[in-house]
Order: sequence, then structure tokens, then C-alpha cells
Amino acid sequence: MNYQQFIQTLDKLKRAPKREAVLRMLLRGLTAEETAKEMGSHPGTVRKQISQLYEDFGVTSSYDLFGDRTRKRGDLIHVFKKYKPEWVENSTPESVKIQPLSGIVPLDSPLYLPRDADEICREVLTADRSDRGSLPFIRIKGSSGMGKSSLLVRLRDFLEREENQVVGFVDLADLALDPEIFEDLNLLLKRFTQAIADTFSESVDKLNPPPLEKNWQKERSSGLNCTNYLEDFIFTPIQQPKTLLIDGIDEILGPDKPQNPFLKLLRSWNEKRMKVVSQSPIVWPSIAIAYSTEPYPELDIKGSILQNVGLEVELPEFNTEEILKLAKKYRLEWSEEEVQPLKELIGGHPTLVNQALYKISQEQMSWSELESQATLPTGPFGDHLLKKFSIIYENYKNTDLKHCFDQLLRGGTCTDEISKFQLEKAGLIKIDNAGVQVRFKLYQKSFTNTL
Repeated sequence: MNYQQFIQTLDKLKRAPKREAVLRMLLRGLTAEETAKEMGSHPGTVRKQISQLYEDFGVTSSYDLFGDRTRKRGDLIHVFKKYKPEWVENSTPESVKIQPLSGIVPLDSPLYLPRDADEICREVLTADRSDRGSLPFIRIKGSSGMGKSSLLVRLRDFLEREENQVVGFVDLADLALDPEIFEDLNLLLKRFTQAIADTFSESVDKLNPPPLEKNWQKERSSGLNCTNYLEDFIFTPIQQPKTLLIDGIDEILGPDKPQNPFLKLLRSWNEKRMKVVSQSPIVWPSIAIAYSTEPYPELDIKGSILQNVGLEVELPEFNTEEILKLAKKYRLEWSEEEVQPLKELIGGHPTLVNQALYKISQEQMSWSELESQATLPTGPFGDHLLKKFSIIYENYKNTDLKHCFDQLLRGGTCTDEISKFQLEKAGLIKIDNAGVQVRFKLYQKSFTNTL
């Protein structure tokens, strides 16, 4: 659909207010049932209107039943972002009910706020590869709640929809449902290999790899079995550009887990399979992984995971301008002066900012109420604070870490560089030109009271 066709379709739609209302709710993420309830209509009638809207705006791609609605909605959003972005990006209309965010921000949610990291990852994964000596390997990292998984989901959608890439997506948290795999490296790599094979087979109709069990040779190392199977039966047959996204790397971190051999395998892929070492073409995919830095203190990790491998992208907090944009999506007409006390309390932590804005905009909580309840176990940030507390005070082995944090809470100094590194990666302190200090007022008040 070109611009002229889009405008003509939109003009016709404006003569039918109810259909326009359905469209706006569709763009904002409401289901047919939620839209019908808001409009006092029947869900079946709304579904027919939605189907007609897809057809009107040229969204006629056929997908498998799994994920069909989400992908069609994504296609429609893509059309509007191209020709009428304000319908997608502006504040959410009063007719749309704002849902609280929990975990990954849904692909069609109007509450997702792109950052520079989004653009960096897109550019790296789509750069011209004709004159490059290696494929990109991106490490997306940050403490919990910073938006790593939400970014990966959007990278997959972008690469599939706009770049026509074949994308495989593996979340190691799914494998973690079976705890015994962390006691057996061979079993872990088998499940990991099968998960990669499955996700690419779902994306490529004619890809029909042989049974993994018949190609897993006992006399070979499990890492070599994994690598050979993927290269021979998954990656080589796929001729078009491809990317592998791996979430939940921190699931395999820990002294009692197969951390080192698993990470060494990823490093070997980057060094040997994703670089030009001969005249043979690279058949391996680009890779982007995401992992949390919060296990650093708990596991006594003293350096970056996969240090110097590929490109490191650490997700930052929201700045004032971004918080203002997000507040508008919550239908709050804030000024910079109103954002300032929020930033002092919780910085620009994406999850905490969304929780605060939801409480204020949807539950009519006043700022004074939010601030007074902020450090309570039953308050708006109770779960978050409990997780942070467990990182420090339930880690009985690392007394140096607790001592360092306690000194900083009291306004003192800490000379233990390893402890400061781990505390910073856990998101509890910040280190800049002004020195070392507890990251947020929320942490200062909460942990001081606890002590």
C-alpha cells in the first residue's frame, strides 16, 4: 500500500466513527473481546470489523495459526508507523484501557519505549556483510527489568518483517524448567541444539533436519556434536541471511552449573564459525544474546561474561525526555519539574518507572502516597526491593560485598574494587565522575531502614 492509497482508505474510515474506534483500539493492543466490552458490542461483530480493517489496509499476509493475530496486528502497526505514526506513538486514547506491564512488553503494546540500543542492534544486524570479515555477535546485558527480553522480541519482529531474515529464538529459561540439565552438560547441549533446530524449522518450511539422536556421536564431545549438527543440517541449508537470538543466558550461570563450557562454546562459534578463515562462505547466523548482570555478586563473578566477544550493548535507564514520552502514553501531561522527584526516587529504571506511572495514572495514587509507600514490602516496588535485598544479604559467602554496600549506605567509602564492580552490575550503585554512590534514593532509604 502506497501513501495515496493509505490516505484514501483512512478518509473513508473517518466517515465510520465506530470502525475508526475499533482501529484505534486495535493499534493500541486491545483484543476483540476487550474492544467489544469497551464499545458495548458483540465480539463476533468486532472480529469481522478487524478482519475488514486488515483487508482495507493491505494486511493480507497469511501466517500459521500460531501467532497469527499478533503478526497481523504488527503488520498493521508497521503501516501506520510509516504513514501515520502519531496514531501509534502518541498518548493512548481514553477509549483504550491501559494494562499493567509484567515481564516482556507485548509486541503490540503502545507502552514500549525504544532507546538508542534498539537502533544500534538493528544497524549491526542488518549492515552490509559483503566486505566484512565476520558476522555480528551482540551481547545485550543489564540488571533485571531493564528491557533485554523486550528488545530481543522486537529485533526478531524487525528482522523477519523488514529484512526478510530467517530468525531463530531460543530462551534458556524454557530449558531451565528441567533442572537436571544443569547437572549434565551433554544433556544441556542436546536440548539446546534441539531448541535451535526447532525454532529454525518453524521459520523455514522445507527445512527437515534428521533426528538429533542419530547424529549425536558418543565418541565426540557434546560441544562438537552440537556445532556439527547445527552447521550441517540447520545453517547450511538456509541460504538467506539468518540470525539466532538467545535469551536467558544467566540461567546457566553459577558454580554448580555448566557455565564455563557453555560460554566457551559460544566463544568458539564467534571465533571460528562466524569469521572468514578461508574462501568458503560463512553459513553460520548472526547472533545476539541477552543476560542479566545481577548474578555477578551472588556468583562472585569478577569479570564480564564472554569478555571481548563481539559487541557489548548495555541497556541504559530512561532519561528525562524518555520519561516524559512514556508519561504521555499513560495520559499524564507532565513537565520536567514533575519528572525530577521521580528520577530522584527511582532514576530511569524502566520497570520501576512503568510501575510508578501506572499507579499514578490508573490507580489515582498521589505522589506523596507513592513516595511514602515506596519502601514498604507491600508497596509498589516491594517485589523489586526483595530481589535486590536477596542479592546482598542472602549471599552469606560474600561478606566483603555486604561490608562495601553498608559503608556506601552510611555515606562512607569502599576501596574494594571487585565488590564495587559487582554492586554496580547488580544495579545497586553507580560510579561516575561524581564518585561512588547508592544508585537511587529508593535503595538508600529501603536498605538503610533495613539495617
